[in-house]
Amino acid sequence: MSQAQLHTFADQHACNEALTQQLAACITQALATQGQASVLLPGGSTPKGLLANMRQHQLPWAQMQISPTDERWVTGDSEHSNAQMLREALPSAHVLDPRLAANAQDSSLAWALALHEYQPFAATLLGMGDDGHIASLFPGMPHLVPALQLSEPAAALVGLAPTEPEVRLSLNLTMLCASQWLGLLVFGQSKRAMLDRVLANDPTTQALPIYHLLWHAPQPVHIYWAP
Repeated sequence: MSQAQLHTFADQHACNEALTQQLAACITQALATQGQASVLLPGGSTPKGLLANMRQHQLPWAQMQISPTDERWVTGDSEHSNAQMLREALPSAHVLDPRLAANAQDSSLAWALALHEYQPFAATLLGMGDDGHIASLFPGMPHLVPALQLSEPAAALVGLAPTEPEVRLSLNLTMLCASQWLGLLVFGQSKRAMLDRVLANDPTTQALPIYHLLWHAPQPVHIYWAP
């Protein structure tokens, strides 16, 4: 059965506040036990309020390494870049940009190699799209099946999104789960309906990336949801 734990909040502000406290606790624990703290964070619009909260929190940013869970294959200063968003939101943190080579394939290999030095991550936080995608693991894209198999080594891959910019870099499920804490931040009623279907083991959701995360992750996934 799914180990997912659903935490619901009356509004997004309360959700972001609680999640900030949880991430701060994960980071503090990792620093105390490992001497470093690495965190994987999602891109897109959903985490912007959370990132603003985190920036105001008194965290030892200089001792932290942050990387996006996925990246669009765009220039580093593009408004569509997840790494650029993280750099702007958390200017004192060390942000690892996945674009580490001249092309997407070589970048995926170099990015995965760099992230191996950060494991285990103190926390991995993901978002979810209306289609059930996580990171840049989209339903029906090439190479999706192995990317969702936890028997595969931790890696990054070149993904393909249904919208522009199509070419993406994404961590596979094994890499995303190489973490001491797993979280999912989701807002809105339509996405809640999707989550409810997945958690109910609806057969029509079983090929979706979000299903594999919530049902097959080796540790509980803490879902933070607000309307």
